[in-house]
Amino acid sequence: MKKLIKKINDLSQGFDVYAVGGFSRDLLLNRKHNDIDLAVNKNALKYSKKIVNAFNSKLITLDDVNKTYRIILKNNVVANIDISLFDGKTIEQDLQNRDFNINAIAFNLKDFKNFKQHIILPNKDALKDFKSKTINTVSHKSFKTDPLRMLRAFRFATELNFKLSIDTLKQIKQNAKLICKAAPERIKNEFFRVLSSKNASSFIKDMDNYGLLSEIFPEIKKMKKARKKYYYHPDGLFQHSFETMESAENILNNLEKYFPQNYTDLQNHFNNNSIFSENVTRESLLKFIALFHDNAKPETAKFEKGKMHFFEHEELGAKKIKEIMFSLKLSKKDIETAIFLISNHMRPSTLTRNNIVTKRAALKFFRDIGDNTPDLIILSMSDWHSYKKLKVFSPKELKFQEKSVRELLKNYYELKNAKPLPKIIDGNIIMKKFNLKPGPHIGELLSFAAEAQYEGKISSTEEALKRLFSKVKTVKSYAKKLKKNIK
Repeated sequence: MKKLIKKINDLSQGFDVYAVGGFSRDLLLNRKHNDIDLAVNKNALKYSKKIVNAFNSKLITLDDVNKTYRIILKNNVVANIDISLFDGKTIEQDLQNRDFNINAIAFNLKDFKNFKQHIILPNKDALKDFKSKTINTVSHKSFKTDPLRMLRAFRFATELNFKLSIDTLKQIKQNAKLICKAAPERIKNEFFRVLSSKNASSFIKDMDNYGLLSEIFPEIKKMKKARKKYYYHPDGLFQHSFETMESAENILNNLEKYFPQNYTDLQNHFNNNSIFSENVTRESLLKFIALFHDNAKPETAKFEKGKMHFFEHEELGAKKIKEIMFSLKLSKKDIETAIFLISNHMRPSTLTRNNIVTKRAALKFFRDIGDNTPDLIILSMSDWHSYKKLKVFSPKELKFQEKSVRELLKNYYELKNAKPLPKIIDGNIIMKKFNLKPGPHIGELLSFAAEAQYEGKISSTEEALKRLFSKVKTVKSYAKKLKKNIK
């Protein structure tokens, strides 16, 4: 870091360059920093290009109006250098226009070696905020200037393990309706960074209590208005949804406790985040899905024979989550995963309802759900755990459900990690033997043969063909489908 700062200082002749924002804050807190935030007194673009040329790096314009630029470094101690023009004539004025006291600190980059002796603060309260680990706005205009700062307040609290002051929370409540003015992708990034923390649920609860959550997600207002008397939870559907998310977070934080046999497998699964968009992880996405898994219950509520039912709420819920996520500019993969899990979130409970899960049923479940199996199993367990504080289900019932899904996950990884069974049949053999044309029915027959092989009922091509012949002869649904495709 010292070498990097020295090189930047050597390139700064003619400019007043200050370390600001998260970089100076993290230095004071002795936290690891991935970025360097700098503010310059003039010609921010010219200065940025000078740095880019010296480091042979890439320049991105973050905000052309406010003259903010990002330099992406290659193989260095930090990933980026963010450079902005003073927001005001002096660094002191710049700091007065920033969001929170803990971010409104600076020092001249030339003083890096003994920066603590040269810290510039907008007011003396900033040091108090550092000591008390409290987030306070620099000004009561802060949220009006940039409404996204309300979400950033929660994000900083989660990442720094700080608390929001009562005054800051009051300001959020007063200005919550302004959040819709922020760019959707910026809301998405901040919200999912909150969800990525280990104690996100407590901050989500504060977001709700101070009116911000319902402004970000109007769907939550509908969930809260759903008739409470038809739900097990005293405060209705939203309480159930929130406690499902809270349970998901608890399970994800304690994977070894809930799934001791597959702890390492699950760690590897949830550490694989490359397929999702910026700031979205498997864990944060699963918490998000848990919060909205029953979002369509108000529309599907139907009273029949003295009981409230929510027929097909999974399918409608999947359509609604697509709209919610699309409005926040989440990626196609993020949305597809959420749709899939919500549309299937009742399947684990249905599968384990009769106390016995056959090998065939388990194999079909794994084949249908694929790599989303761990996520769906944890979502199902979280759904059940949301009832722990109530007396709807007995401890015995809850314990059985937990045992069932744990066993299901164990079987999934045994199959996934096992050596592949020897290939005894393929589509060409089936088509030749039964004189069939290519089509989806071939895949169905192959799946049927695979299930029988997995159950240990067949072990050769001859046995597979004999079993398939029996299937064609005895099952009418297959017979009709196959008859149309016989040459």
